[in-house]
Amino acid sequence: MEMLLQRLRDSASDAEDLLDELDYFRIHDELRGTYHAADKHNKGYIRDLALNARHTAKAVGNLVSCCPWQCAKHRQRSHCGSSSAQDTNQDVNGCMPKLGKLLPFASSSRPHVGDHDHGNAQETPKLEFNRVESSQKMKGIVEKLQRMRNEVNTILHGCGPRNAPNITQSHPITTGRIDEPKLYGRDCVINSIIHDITKGQYCDKGLSVLPVIGPGGMGKTTLVQHIYRNQQVQNHFPVKIWICVSLDFNLDKVLEQIKRSIPRVRSEKECSTTEELIERRLKSKRFLLVLDDIWRISNGDDWGKLLSILKKSEEKGSMILVTTRFQAISEEVKTIDHSVELNGLECEDFRKLFFAFVFGNEQCGKDKQFLLETGDKIMEKLKGSPLAAKTVGRLLSKHHTLGHWKRVLKSKEWETSNNGIMPALKLSYDFLPFHLQQCFSYSALFPEDYHFTSHELINLWVGLDILISSDQNKTFEDIGLSNLNELVIHGFFREEKTYGDMRYVMHDLLHDLALKVTSHDCLSSRLPDVGSMEILPTTRHLSITIDDLGKYDAAFAKKLKIQLEEIKTRFKVEHLQTLMLFGKMDEDFVKIFGEFWGELITLRILHLPIMLCPMESMLRNFSRLVHLRYLCLGTYESQMHLPLGISKFYHLRILDLELWGGGRDLPEDLSNLAKLCHFYVPSEPAFHPDIYNVGKLKLLEELKVFQVNKKSEGFEPKELEHLTKLRELGIYNLEKIDTVEEAAQAKLMEKKYLRSLTLHWDSERPSVEPSMEAVVLESLQPHGDLQVLCIRGHGGQCCPTWLGDEFAVEALQSLYICGVSWEVSPSLGKAWDLRELRFEDIARLKEFMIEKSFCMLTKLEFIGLGSLENWVYPAEQESPSSGELLPLDAHMFPLLQVLKIRNCPKVSGMPFSNHIVSPDWFPKLQELEVHDCPEFLMIPISLTGSLCSVMMQSVKMLNWFFYSKSSDGAQLHIIGEGDLHSIDQVLVFDKETSVEKLTLKRCPPLELKHILMLTSLKTLIVDHSNCNSGKELTDLLPHLPKLSKLEICGCQNIKKLVVGVDVQQTTQEAAAAAAEEEDDGVLLFPPHLCDSLRELEFSFCRELVLVDPPTLVPGGGGWLQALRSLQRLTIQNTPKFLSTFSFSYHIFPSSLQFLRLWDVKGLRTLEPLSNLSSLTILELYYCGEDLKCEGLQYLLTTGGQLSKLEVNGSPGFFAGWDPNPKQDLEDEEVEEQQTQFVSSTLQELSTDDAAGLLSAPICSFLSSSLTKLGLYGDWPSKMERFSKEQEDALQRLSSLQELDFCRFDDLQQLPAGLHNLTSLRKLAIYYCPAISSLPNDGLPDSLQELSVESCRNEELKQQCRGLVGTIPKIKLNR
Repeated sequence: MEMLLQRLRDSASDAEDLLDELDYFRIHDELRGTYHAADKHNKGYIRDLALNARHTAKAVGNLVSCCPWQCAKHRQRSHCGSSSAQDTNQDVNGCMPKLGKLLPFASSSRPHVGDHDHGNAQETPKLEFNRVESSQKMKGIVEKLQRMRNEVNTILHGCGPRNAPNITQSHPITTGRIDEPKLYGRDCVINSIIHDITKGQYCDKGLSVLPVIGPGGMGKTTLVQHIYRNQQVQNHFPVKIWICVSLDFNLDKVLEQIKRSIPRVRSEKECSTTEELIERRLKSKRFLLVLDDIWRISNGDDWGKLLSILKKSEEKGSMILVTTRFQAISEEVKTIDHSVELNGLECEDFRKLFFAFVFGNEQCGKDKQFLLETGDKIMEKLKGSPLAAKTVGRLLSKHHTLGHWKRVLKSKEWETSNNGIMPALKLSYDFLPFHLQQCFSYSALFPEDYHFTSHELINLWVGLDILISSDQNKTFEDIGLSNLNELVIHGFFREEKTYGDMRYVMHDLLHDLALKVTSHDCLSSRLPDVGSMEILPTTRHLSITIDDLGKYDAAFAKKLKIQLEEIKTRFKVEHLQTLMLFGKMDEDFVKIFGEFWGELITLRILHLPIMLCPMESMLRNFSRLVHLRYLCLGTYESQMHLPLGISKFYHLRILDLELWGGGRDLPEDLSNLAKLCHFYVPSEPAFHPDIYNVGKLKLLEELKVFQVNKKSEGFEPKELEHLTKLRELGIYNLEKIDTVEEAAQAKLMEKKYLRSLTLHWDSERPSVEPSMEAVVLESLQPHGDLQVLCIRGHGGQCCPTWLGDEFAVEALQSLYICGVSWEVSPSLGKAWDLRELRFEDIARLKEFMIEKSFCMLTKLEFIGLGSLENWVYPAEQESPSSGELLPLDAHMFPLLQVLKIRNCPKVSGMPFSNHIVSPDWFPKLQELEVHDCPEFLMIPISLTGSLCSVMMQSVKMLNWFFYSKSSDGAQLHIIGEGDLHSIDQVLVFDKETSVEKLTLKRCPPLELKHILMLTSLKTLIVDHSNCNSGKELTDLLPHLPKLSKLEICGCQNIKKLVVGVDVQQTTQEAAAAAAEEEDDGVLLFPPHLCDSLRELEFSFCRELVLVDPPTLVPGGGGWLQALRSLQRLTIQNTPKFLSTFSFSYHIFPSSLQFLRLWDVKGLRTLEPLSNLSSLTILELYYCGEDLKCEGLQYLLTTGGQLSKLEVNGSPGFFAGWDPNPKQDLEDEEVEEQQTQFVSSTLQELSTDDAAGLLSAPICSFLSSSLTKLGLYGDWPSKMERFSKEQEDALQRLSSLQELDFCRFDDLQQLPAGLHNLTSLRKLAIYYCPAISSLPNDGLPDSLQELSVESCRNEELKQQCRGLVGTIPKIKLNR
């Protein structure tokens, strides 16, 4: 029977191909005025006879001819065909039946198209129709189908009646018994639910319904079983009922099971109905009802009836737990505001569960450690699914051998297990309607973990001809989106936003399922694993993901070619209907696969998104692929041209050039593609403006750019007349329309499917005719169902009547008006569905009318409105002129989420006086932006509620105001102006906020009431706030328990810093010391900062001094050592900070990892830093000319971690330093200590003390670690050349990979011997004007990059140019 069905599929496909071919050549005839494929000649019977005689004679001639050239010609014939296409409202295939819909997995015979032109590959071959051969084939196929029909009838007559299998029979029935004794990774969830239903939020409520939702195999049932059997739950609920719904929710069955599960009561009557018995038995009892595994509620009223019966119980706290795979079911049944969503287990929990099934406990024994690497790879594939862990774990437990585990990893044999994850997922698949099964299964042609766009999926489905709808008004897009949403609801796809765009992702296991159910005709593979592909003779759809083939050698390529030839013996390449290639298709790919694709003739779908070679070299039969429905071509090779044969694919429905970065030359006859529905193009205007005679594409759904009268013919407005299927249209250069009649030819009113329309006048046109442009726009009135309208550059003085008093686009959702000359805004009082509104660059608009219809508005933008002054209210609410407030229930913008006002110099503020998040004006506002509005008066903003982003710039009182709230926390940045006197003028501190980062610049000081609302603050930056004194900050810091980063910049009123003091618990000595400071200049760090502070910065605090009274710090550890968690410290332009420092102490805590000191005086050596064992980066800038590197070795050797050092402004820093001095060693201990200094941890070094650094001892010390060295012109002396000793020392840096010379004003030449630096990869010379040549002894062979910038020496540059070709990268500037 299976063989018979396959033969039937093959014959049906042959028939469809033949009819498709006939349809193709009838279109071909129509375009060329011929009748080769016509039923009859339109010029009468005689012409019919002549036509048939001519074709018959030609066929006979081919049969009897024995001429060699004719035989060769016959052999060269290449066969093409075409297939059906479906109009959105009608069958565009003419008479062709849809046999492929009945037998979708059909094969195709070789079509009957001759090619007599094998000339230039860029030329389109001449195709001709063989009328006689097609007739014979048609007769043969009909006879074959009739014989198979008789065979099928015979078989069916011999079979008795059969019932369709019920998938519920294979669905396991669950009970309240715990199947898995231990639950992994769900403790928090289960404890939370048990608490809520026994002691928490549901106890004092009526009946509550809590859904537990998740994909198959995630442990929903197991979770609820543990709750059901929990002793606390058992005690709390006198009545407990467990019902396995098993797919379809049937109210009568559920009620019957509830009745059987509840104990009888004495007052029951025999004649009572099931509902009455349940009500009587539960009247005074608290109950727990579990409805496990609901898939569908066919009758929505049934659920309501069940709840109404169960709510008759008088006891509070009853509970229903529902488990389901589907979000839609969850939303339908829940009575509370949330559900419990189960996803895969966390890695560690999943590992324990997996090991429990594999080894019998949660640990892997030492004798099994060799299995872990393979086990980890298997676990990664299971994505945290408990059911998968059980299935695969038990499979692995059979044999603890590496061979067995690797076979499981490779073969995935666990998928066939009767109790495994695949049957669970397959059950979900079986439950889908057939059309959704097709859409899901064919999606496996995309690679695993692929992030689909909606149109990628829908294009595939359209190309496969599997989108079917009984609604003639629905387009392919409508049907496809409906199917996609259904698959999301059923859990087969997951929605995921990527860079603001919605993408769809398929779980790896679901991808495996899709491959499994389509394995008879689909294959998805990855190169270079083609040799191991299991390909069936029935394969019709193929996708290949291509790795970089260029990295493989010629032997591999030869082997791959042999494997491909062997594969061709297992299936017929010419029968492929789908070919999708992912990855780079370059010359290496073409060399291997060029011949393999040579026989492709029946493709419906061709997906080539990254072509690096011309189409003619990839698919030599491309021009003969006349069956194509969907063609996707992409490249980033700008010189590549589109193949000319595109215009001959008469059945093409979708042309996707969205990723095409090559030439933009369209074939002039593209309008021959009369069945084209979608033509996707790159984001910038391309291709659409170049379609000549676009009016022939009557099924086209998007035309983003139509340029009026672009050429003398083929671009007139009348071309738009018959494009009635358009959904998106942009009409440009409307200034070229001279008459109302010409504008009316576009017939926009008749385009009932049009949803988006752009009307554009060129802003750079030489002249404007307001009256003509006004009547033209009036004539371009669209259909009333339009949703998005954009008007740009219109020169008329007012908006059209259909957008004004006679508002006719009531379905409008988005309106964008830009660069028009209107004085009055459109009348939008009837635009009740308006969601987005933008006015941009409208110079004459003075007022904006606030309409009641803005109740749905979510986004409002005013940009470049130079004259806008007033917000105008409806007449019945007009009150601002009198100073009265609008009613509190005004509700003007109840759903507004985004408000942007830019470059509107006369706008003075908001249309109300109370703060921005008024519950009646902007209760849903998320994003607010106002900038370059100098008259705009800032209104206090509350940072609670829905507000997520605020940006104010160049408004009154504020130079800059930025607020951002995300999942990572909230941050606030304020830069004030002179008229900002209190933070209360711009912020409302009425509730605690989630602000974690606060930056205040030129702002008045924070008050205690503000700080008390900033309990989440982790970062505080105070910048140039002269009003902030030490005392004010001292009072505030104790109230910031989470503070981990503090930056203080330019605060001249802070004079002294004391660390580690508890202001409330100071000793008498400390109190006396503090009392001596009568001014407010002392900043005291409270004790809690010693543990919480991670980063600290003081900059431009010119008078600040670090004070260290030991009595103030209990337990010792003076200076900044009390900050024991500090990791990053920056002190810059604060010269007095260490002025009271005593060299007998360490200054900084040993926890420091980063230290920058800039213009900090008083540090004469690095000995005080010797305790910084965690320091990795040290930057010292202008810390005194007397600063020496003594003590540096402690940071660079054993116990130190310093990897990067920058020193500038201390010219004698390295002078005379010997990091490993030679001494007379008196004992072994001293000798051992000395050996610690032989190597360094330093990897990067930048210094202006080149003379001191380049000594033999220092360079020997750094030789094994230093990879990057930057030498800066020494100061104040002027170096002209390096000494012989310095050159020799430099050559000791054997690990150096990058060397920079910068700002040596007088340096005449680079040091000799650079060619001995055999590891050097980059040499850079910056701002060294006196250097005229490279070293005479050359540069190292290892050099990969030479950069010479701002040296202004032409001789040096010329020498560098001469090295082009010997050094891979040479960069020369100025």
